[in-house]
Amino acid sequence: MAPIRHAISRVMRSLVIKFTLLCGLILILATAALMSVEFHLKRAENTETGLAHAQIITELFATTLAPAIANNDGGFLVARVGQFAERPDVSGLYAVNVSRTVLAAQGDVPVAPGMRDADALIQSALGAVDTRVETIGQNIHVAAPAFHDGRLVGAVVARVPIYAVARPAGEILRRQLLIAMTALLVFLPLVALVVRRALSPMRKLIEAARAASSRNLDIRIDIRTGDELELLANAFNRMFARLEASVKRVHRLAYVDMITELPNRERFRKEVERVTREASEGQEGAVLFLDLDRFKRVNDSLGIGEGDRLLDAVARRLREAARGWDLAHGEGGAEPSMVARLGGDEFTVLLPKVRDSADAARLARRIIDSVRRPFEISGHQVFLGLSAGIALFPRDGDDPETLLRHADLAMAAAKRSGGNAYEYFEASMNRSAFERLVLENELREAVRDDQLVVFYQPKISFKDGSIAGSEALVRWRHPTAGMLAPGAFIQAAEECGLIGEIGDWVLRRACRDAEVLRASGISMPVAVNVSAMQFESEDFARGVIRALEESGLPPTLLELELTESTAMRDPERVISQIAPLRKMGVTFAIDDFGTGHSSLSYLTRMPFDVFKIDQSFVRNMIDDEHARIVVETILAMARSLKLKTVAEGVETAEQYAALRDLGATLAQGYLFARPMPLDEFERFAAPGARAARIAG
Repeated sequence: MAPIRHAISRVMRSLVIKFTLLCGLILILATAALMSVEFHLKRAENTETGLAHAQIITELFATTLAPAIANNDGGFLVARVGQFAERPDVSGLYAVNVSRTVLAAQGDVPVAPGMRDADALIQSALGAVDTRVETIGQNIHVAAPAFHDGRLVGAVVARVPIYAVARPAGEILRRQLLIAMTALLVFLPLVALVVRRALSPMRKLIEAARAASSRNLDIRIDIRTGDELELLANAFNRMFARLEASVKRVHRLAYVDMITELPNRERFRKEVERVTREASEGQEGAVLFLDLDRFKRVNDSLGIGEGDRLLDAVARRLREAARGWDLAHGEGGAEPSMVARLGGDEFTVLLPKVRDSADAARLARRIIDSVRRPFEISGHQVFLGLSAGIALFPRDGDDPETLLRHADLAMAAAKRSGGNAYEYFEASMNRSAFERLVLENELREAVRDDQLVVFYQPKISFKDGSIAGSEALVRWRHPTAGMLAPGAFIQAAEECGLIGEIGDWVLRRACRDAEVLRASGISMPVAVNVSAMQFESEDFARGVIRALEESGLPPTLLELELTESTAMRDPERVISQIAPLRKMGVTFAIDDFGTGHSSLSYLTRMPFDVFKIDQSFVRNMIDDEHARIVVETILAMARSLKLKTVAEGVETAEQYAALRDLGATLAQGYLFARPMPLDEFERFAAPGARAARIAG
């Protein structure tokens, strides 16, 4: 920018010198030809004569037009004002009423009938009820008030050219004017030629600047004057080239996804808006909302860089699938489909026109099949799934926001059904989304108003049938729906970000309740579930220590349960996170063991104390040989690692007997007791009482 400013400064200095000399020459010639002592003496006299003449004719007009102004006689006013304006000593004339509304106007005036005149001259004339005169340029402006029957009814404003009323007097003045005109006739063409040639390069610069202001940057200025103007033109050319490149880059950043080179959300939204606006009557189109299944797990395993490469590979397959669909189903001249990336692992497809709703389903199936094929990323075979939601327009909406929202709801329904599938939007999905929003709002109120309670389910020792501990399970005492189990609200809590707050609250309450039981003579460990969001907090360990200190519960009586997927997400971090707590005596259990994807190499290093066998294996182990083998394998692994085991979901005596024979440590399930409030659990676990009586 500094060289450009310097060049502009030099050009301006050069232009100032040139035009100063030129104007000085013109002024000297004009003064010598036109000005004389006689002219100066007569000019004042002629001006006074002109002012008096202008004032007299304007007052005459006002007197003549006053009755018509008072009676608001538009036809008469227009006719008379037109006649007066045709006089050679009048260039413009108009009449206003007392509220300064223009009633009639003719000639060179800046107003029109019906307008409200804001001229200070007319305001002064009406306010002072007197004629006001001023000279502006070569015109005399006169505003005269109009009276009818002794009252002020408006005013008349006239424009009188000075040349029409101020005539030179005397032979000397005529000779001077003749000399001046002769000089001007001689020099004006010469001056015009010089100025034209001097300003020709400047005109090119101005035209280029105007074109640039209209966003036309594909221009180049050709000036070869050999002076500062040529330097300035070259600087402009370089600036336009850089601006054009910058505009293209900004457009790319604004409308193109940098990872996949696909259109981004904003570009897709504008395209949907255009297509729906231009769609003819009876024409149908579709918006597909696509979400990758299991992408986060791959992204966490391979890293963000490899995850971006995977997204780019997915984008290529989506483009190929859409292009193939266009070739197979598009008619001649039909507008092609558009694939875009909204962000994260979410993509969209716009079908501007479909013959029927099945077209969108066929494309969705083609896309799902293309994504299910393995991807090669850094020597690894990666398998993904894809869920798709379909919204048709104009049936499901006619604007981008509505169509995307409805397609998103349909995609969520496809994902809930297991993924690798597509769903059409239905009105009931909107209701479900609204109900989920209401549930989330009520859940926030529940946390705020202390509507949550903790129930306890006992754990039974296979060795002697005694109560060896309990698990804290949250319940929601809903004001209208009654007591709700976690399945009714935990997923909503995870989606709205309340799961961490709820988990911390359950941890603190469970520690206090366990200390109450210990004070009453019932000393047994309590297990508390830890959510992934809660565990990923940097303050997790400090929060656990704080809960123990506030309650006074010995750390050895607290057991924290992590799901297998949470534990294996970042094993190194898990080890460092739980190390200080285990050192205090807190024990850790892997919940739902066998349902995740554990790495045995990491599993042997993980400082866990308990494996909890998922109830899906326990429930089916009697009738399903595969489930029984899984249970046997987990128990054998636990014995080798010298870990305890807890079998969840024990509901029958057969299951209990089989698990006991296989060497399980503890059992938990409805066979012994359902989750219960603290007071019931205290009676259930009182000294001398047995948690369950198992026949045989």
